[in-house]
Amino acid sequence: MLPDPLTIDSSFITAADIPAISRETNKSVYRLVVSDVTYTVTISHTYNKGRRRSMVRLDAMKVVADPYVTNTNVEDTTSTYLVIDRSERLVTDTTVISYVKELLGGVLAFATSANSVTTRTGQIVGGES
Repeated sequence: MLPDPLTIDSSFITAADIPAISRETNKSVYRLVVSDVTYTVTISHTYNKGRRRSMVRLDAMKVVADPYVTNTNVEDTTSTYLVIDRSERLVTDTTVISYVKELLGGVLAFATSANSVTTRTGQIVGGES
């Protein structure tokens, strides 16, 4: 199991240690409230038909005024996911780690290119593909 609390080195979460609120065999959930934003990290693993899927999910939730209904609050949520989906039959964990590092490096390089991080993020959030 990963440590409790989970440490995330991030500029947007001012308190980096996030305590576990649920621990199961193939799933852990961590939660931290900073100011008026609730951050939840879910790390899970599923096994099905010779495949292993591992997911890291980060959710941010804030209660805000509903812009359409006066005197009503709604949850405003945003989530990001990292999913690693692989065959359990053909490769070793060492090989998968190497693949994941390369693939993740490519995705991060695309999304955080020094000259276009704001533009690319805005394009993706805006629905471009």
